[in-house]
Amino acid sequence: MKLLSFTFLFISILFFGQTQSDTLSYRKYRFETKVYPALLVGYHFSGEAKDNSETWKSGKMHTIELAYAKVFSYGGPHGGSKVYYAGSDLSFSDKYKFFIAPKIGVNVGVGFILGAELQFQTNFEQFVPRIMPYLGIGAFGGKLYAGYNFRLAKAESLPVNTGHIGITWPLLK
Repeated sequence: MKLLSFTFLFISILFFGQTQSDTLSYRKYRFETKVYPALLVGYHFSGEAKDNSETWKSGKMHTIELAYAKVFSYGGPHGGSKVYYAGSDLSFSDKYKFFIAPKIGVNVGVGFILGAELQFQTNFEQFVPRIMPYLGIGAFGGKLYAGYNFRLAKAESLPVNTGHIGITWPLLK
């Protein structure tokens, strides 16, 4: 037992001791902020709504996202990012033809992403403003997330699914 304790202590000192040549030294990191524009391209999927009202079911939806973003990249040992973006979602449904959703949004993260967007979903006859908070993983403009749309107004003839998952990646940094 004493030999095991001594071995554990010796290995701990070897591998986790702090020296000037330690790779976790704060001197190696640059604490600087980079700001750059980016074009965000993404794909989102929504399954069929599960409630009993036909007007709320829009079927499976496939959505393409195009947005212009301003990315704030923070340096350091655990660097993070903040992204402001404006753009549009183009949605295709198997029950209803076509939706478009101009939107603005923001997300922040350090590995885990927390964000929200305000969307104005329309089929060119009616529109429904929605707010969508989401949670996911990613950084520096890229994200893999799940979100839930909350209606801010009522439009019975414009069924749009409430929950979806998506992936977005920045191009042309």
